[in-house]
Amino acid sequence: MMPLREELERDFLIATSGAPVVRLDGNAPVDLGDAVIAIGAFDGIHIGHRSLIERIVADARRRGVAAVAVTFDPDPDSVVGPGPAPKLTSVDDRLHALAASGVDTVAVVPFSRELAAMDHRAFFEQVLLPVMRVRAVHVGSDFRLGRGGKGTVEVLRAWGAACGIEVFGHSLVLDDGSAVSASRIRSLVAAGDVAAARSELGRRFMVRGTIGSGRGQGTGMGFPTANVIVDPGLQVPGDGVYAALALVDGCVWPAAVNVGLPPTFAMLPGAARLEANLIGFSGNIRGENISLAFDAFLRPSRVFDSTDELIATVLGNIETIRETFGESGVRLV
Repeated sequence: MMPLREELERDFLIATSGAPVVRLDGNAPVDLGDAVIAIGAFDGIHIGHRSLIERIVADARRRGVAAVAVTFDPDPDSVVGPGPAPKLTSVDDRLHALAASGVDTVAVVPFSRELAAMDHRAFFEQVLLPVMRVRAVHVGSDFRLGRGGKGTVEVLRAWGAACGIEVFGHSLVLDDGSAVSASRIRSLVAAGDVAAARSELGRRFMVRGTIGSGRGQGTGMGFPTANVIVDPGLQVPGDGVYAALALVDGCVWPAAVNVGLPPTFAMLPGAARLEANLIGFSGNIRGENISLAFDAFLRPSRVFDSTDELIATVLGNIETIRETFGESGVRLV
């Protein structure tokens, strides 16, 4: 059976309404009023992030002020890191998910080397306090802010006490004894463990892309595939075959997805690194946008001894997915 609509909307980060997203770029006057804030990159909007958001919303409601999620664009590690890590979510998806999280406003701070050179005092005094009257700050216990990462929770708490701002450092959310973090989820996804990643994300891991031209052999074998082109800055699962769900043109279909160059066809023109067979779907979707939510790892990629063996194996994978999800689409939008 296909998942319920509510679950699919969560998997594909679909929300019909959300808080305003305000960019603190100085191009327009901003006054967000009294606020309780959370600060972070929020890549993935995982269960730890959502726990933090719930805390600022509850605190803001008690105080009768606004709940504001403060985030950055671009992600700080893409500016000052040794090399940007692949992202779990695009900037648009991250902001969209934050806006739908229950906060009153998402405040986006343009991140630059100049901003990275500020200490915590300058960040608050020059960036945040001119546009909002911060009453409380909520962050994770391992949070660091400002030049050299010197703005620890303890440092921020001491600074805040002198300014009348409360600072709370919350214990990290654990999953199976390990702290949930974007970096941990990236490692799980890269290893193909999309089930564990789902537990920590609170939804299936999802990537978006566009459908391009492939090598054109799948149709003749009985399983036409879509060549999915994904932004190289986004994390994708490790090589292998997965059961997944595919959102195309507002409708969700069961899908079998191969990640990585198929070993049997790796040297052929048009070989794709991510191919999806949409079960129960027929039609030409080349050039369309597609989103893939990964449900389970089925098997590693391998070279087959014959075309017949390959066809039998792939059709068996497709049948497994059909038994789980059926072959009918579910319209979401």
